Amino acid sequence: MNRSIILSSLCCSVFVFSQKNLITNGSFEAGTENWNNASVLSISPYMKKSGQNGAVITEFTTPQWKGVDQNFSIPKNTVALEVSAWMKADGIQQGKNPWNKAVMVTEIDGKNENIGEVSGTTPWTFAKKIIPIDKTRSGRLMIALSECTGSFFFDDVKVIPLKQEDYNKIMEAETAKHQVEVITDTTPVRLIEFTNGDFENGLHGWHGHAETTSEDKVKGAQSLKITSENPVWTGVDQTIDVPQGSKTVEVSAYARTHNLKSGKNAWNKADMIVEFTQDGTSKTGPDQPVFFTDTQEWQQFSKTLEIPEGTRKIRLMIALSEATGIFLVDDVAVKFSR
Repeated sequence: MNRSIILSSLCCSVFVFSQKNLITNGSFEAGTENWNNASVLSISPYMKKSGQNGAVITEFTTPQWKGVDQNFSIPKNTVALEVSAWMKADGIQQGKNPWNKAVMVTEIDGKNENIGEVSGTTPWTFAKKIIPIDKTRSGRLMIALSECTGSFFFDDVKVIPLKQEDYNKIMEAETAKHQVEVITDTTPVRLIEFTNGDFENGLHGWHGHAETTSEDKVKGAQSLKITSENPVWTGVDQTIDVPQGSKTVEVSAYARTHNLKSGKNAWNKADMIVEFTQDGTSKTGPDQPVFFTDTQEWQQFSKTLEIPEGTRKIRLMIALSEATGIFLVDDVAVKFSR
């Protein structure tokens, strides 16, 4: 049997073209127009990232919420928003709480999402976050000094709507960034079936970096435990042959987290993802998430996915995706249907 192990680190950038910025005057070329509470905003032709102008909010005496905001409408068929801006801090003194810094925050469907924050004195820093949405058709972007003092500079503020195709490409690119292990085999062998989803045999059948534990599980004697102290892709995977004639695959598992700190993007949590390929390397469709979660209690997840035409193998990935903390998984099941 001739086997080769190929390690690759892929970097892929996805650019979304022809999408309209939902923020009006995000480059501040028209001064303070279209921004609410614009009296706290100053325009600087000297401190900018691009164009003719940048913007600044300054407070030197009283730590308070001091900021501007803009409401925006979300087009139909939008599944996620790409929110971004360039930010710079000058002498920002953090307030009494960790979140009392210079911040950019979205409010969508009553929920706030932190896009970026700076404190102290920093160079220009690019902040970006992808926010999945459901049927919400409006939102608000807030830029402020959150009960702190100093000068907060920002420029090129954008909220870009993403359709499903754009979002899938971004998800695929994020997965491709990480080092992966691919095992190829030139000798015909029997159908490789999913194995050891209850982790009773340790990590048998799984590849990657993790351990099993008997201290916290749903059933049986063991569960999978993935731990990461650094925000990098850390996890395990298993490659499975797709039975001939299969149209869908149902993947389920129990999962919980402990002391999880999410990464900068919406999917940088505890993840389970399915990769579809023809031969273990050539993809037949975009990667599909089974779940992204930060739940602290054991919860069962289940999802049925359509198998793209030409798929002969799937790879089931369980990982902390650029997040830190502990990720526990148990009772993983994979079921193919015709």
